[in-house]
Amino acid sequence: MIFVTVGTHQQPFERLIAALRALDAASLVVQYGYADPPPGVARATAFMPFPEMLRNFEAADAVITHAGVGSILCATNAGHVPIVVPRLKRHGEHVDDHQVELVRALEAAGKVIVVEDVERLGDALERVPPRRPASVRGAGPLHAAVREAMLGPAGRGAA
Repeated sequence: MIFVTVGTHQQPFERLIAALRALDAASLVVQYGYADPPPGVARATAFMPFPEMLRNFEAADAVITHAGVGSILCATNAGHVPIVVPRLKRHGEHVDDHQVELVRALEAAGKVIVVEDVERLGDALERVPPRRPASVRGAGPLHAAVREAMLGPAGRGAA
């Protein structure tokens, strides 16, 4: 199962939802937010309670998410290297491009796989590494990578 989440931001993420048509719809569980539901997927829900989101992160073989820090943290805490599609201002998906800078830094640290061109989503799925087992999920905390992405190398020593 591939879990896809676009978060709760009010601007629809139609670009990502439309790109799902190129994937195996029967394998997709999608939280689609303010967009129209994707046709033919295994399950589509506009919004999910947080415990249900966590269950989907745990049950997934792979995760595709917007570039919200909360969603990225949930995916990595469940052992995934998530595919992250940042919302882009030029498509009316967000107010600015802050998500791009964050995910590029996280990708450089090996924490996520970034897809800015959604036509490459299938290629990215082929590069997803196996999930880390629960026994080693604490290794290499993502919060340090997020801190460094936000503060630069000076953020390494910050609390």
